[in-house]
Amino acid sequence: MKHQTCAACRFQRKKCTEDCLMAPYFPATRFQQFLNAHKLFGVGKITKTLNSVSPQQRSSAMYSVKAEAEYRARDPVGGCYNEIKSLLWKIRTTEDELQHVHSQLCMFRAGGENAMAHPLDGYEYNVVQDVEYDSQLHHQLQQNIVQEQSGVVENHQEQCLI
Repeated sequence: MKHQTCAACRFQRKKCTEDCLMAPYFPATRFQQFLNAHKLFGVGKITKTLNSVSPQQRSSAMYSVKAEAEYRARDPVGGCYNEIKSLLWKIRTTEDELQHVHSQLCMFRAGGENAMAHPLDGYEYNVVQDVEYDSQLHHQLQQNIVQEQSGVVENHQEQCLI
């Protein structure tokens, strides 16, 4: 079976060998995906990343590289930050809604007379709180990036900023 040139080697116009480091992650059919990763990181940094992790971690590392490159290609300004912010906002609003539903459920169980009168009373979207939350989220993400770059990463779950 003939070995097909990977997207990275095709881009660099060089012969792709059987032991090519990039071939498993950028097959010939994924040329645009490679171009996105190349535009954001460059071949040197991608290779350096692959060489700096154990063979068992390479797949995860490349998944991260490709995902970040895809998000940056879709949203050149915000990249994956905007996606994270959007998902966290959805989680926050869903948690707020769930909390409101729980309070309504407690009122129904208690047999409150006004429980059905105004089911959404007290549940309102607050723009000021959302802007403050975005600011807190931005600063928290910046701190996490600085800690990761300096090697001071703690193993704990992400804390809520609510």
